[in-house]
Amino acid sequence: MEMRKRAIGIVGAFALLVCLTQSAQAEPPTPPFEIVEAPNAAGSLAPNLCSFGDHFALSWIDRSNKGTASVRVASWNGKAFDKARTVATSKQMFANWADIPSVIEAPSGDLYAHWLDRISSKTYAYGIRIVRSTDRGKSWKPMGWLHNDVSPTEHGFVSFAAEGNRVRAFWLDGRAMVKKGGKMMLRTAILDGNKIKDERVLDNDVCTCCPTSASQLATGPMVIYRDRSPKEIRDIAFTRKTAAGWSKPSTVHADNWFFPGCPVNGASIATRGGLVAVSRFTIANNKAQVILRLSKTEKLNTGQEIILDQNNPLGRCTTVCTQDTTYTIWIAHQKNQTTLQLAQVSHQGKLIQKTTLTKIEDTRSSGMPRAVISDGYLWVTWTDANRVQLGRIKIPAN
Repeated sequence: MEMRKRAIGIVGAFALLVCLTQSAQAEPPTPPFEIVEAPNAAGSLAPNLCSFGDHFALSWIDRSNKGTASVRVASWNGKAFDKARTVATSKQMFANWADIPSVIEAPSGDLYAHWLDRISSKTYAYGIRIVRSTDRGKSWKPMGWLHNDVSPTEHGFVSFAAEGNRVRAFWLDGRAMVKKGGKMMLRTAILDGNKIKDERVLDNDVCTCCPTSASQLATGPMVIYRDRSPKEIRDIAFTRKTAAGWSKPSTVHADNWFFPGCPVNGASIATRGGLVAVSRFTIANNKAQVILRLSKTEKLNTGQEIILDQNNPLGRCTTVCTQDTTYTIWIAHQKNQTTLQLAQVSHQGKLIQKTTLTKIEDTRSSGMPRAVISDGYLWVTWTDANRVQLGRIKIPAN
């Protein structure tokens, strides 16, 4: 009897050890989120990240005590940031927490950047300036306004995507709002060498101040944005370019969010192979949520819906992809704190892990988080403590 009890005890202990080992294998320890010293000054804002060569670049706005503002950019060389360079400086620059400048490397090797300049003294009368660099960012030449209109209205919330050897730009355009009852439009144009061409309307009634997001698909570029219906439904929509032209705008998912205003909370798109990933903030059935849509079709209105957060999140999502994993970052509420949250989801739709990256301020000054994958890390930037912040977390190689 004593031997039997001992044997049962040994078997039980072994089974427990196996379970613990399997649990440890299923949930590996989370790597630390490291804060990286960024080359920006106190008072900086509006950070953004983009792929650049074999690494990435960080852009932001610096403000001087002389009343000017400058868009600055610094590239990461694998070990540290190279010297920061000035993209543009203006006394009329529109420096805003939500409508942020960006930089893109074209397939040709040229760099393009955009920034916002005031058109008149009205609060939201500003336009989009485009500059180009042909020497890897050492110098920048102005190309003028992105749009063929300089009415004293809002033009902004730009996103870029490659198209062949060129770059496709998308933006929100308020020229029709000069007249009473006019609507905000989604427009697009091509950046081709030193020329801006093929400007056209893609949607003639969209939400007035939610960021757009764009990506290159096998068949052409796709842009996602917050649409607006005559009944004030503000759901995320998309349109894409095909051989037959631009598709009719379609809703990613019918959340039916009624909101007679602008939430300043867009969506984010990332693509890898045949996968299209879109993260969005919405309020469905009176519940604020951050949701990830994974689709293996470019039509996007089919696919898996993974709810990442329904604990009253703030949203402001950004999403990037590796070969087998999608990473989404958003601003969350946790235990009376505001945090940057990260979710890792497999391309098959399995939620691998959710991680709290860092505490942040519960105000608009935290800005729009942005992310990029480079050098085996997921890099994330945001604004906190009155300056641009940058952090990174190690991710599996694939």
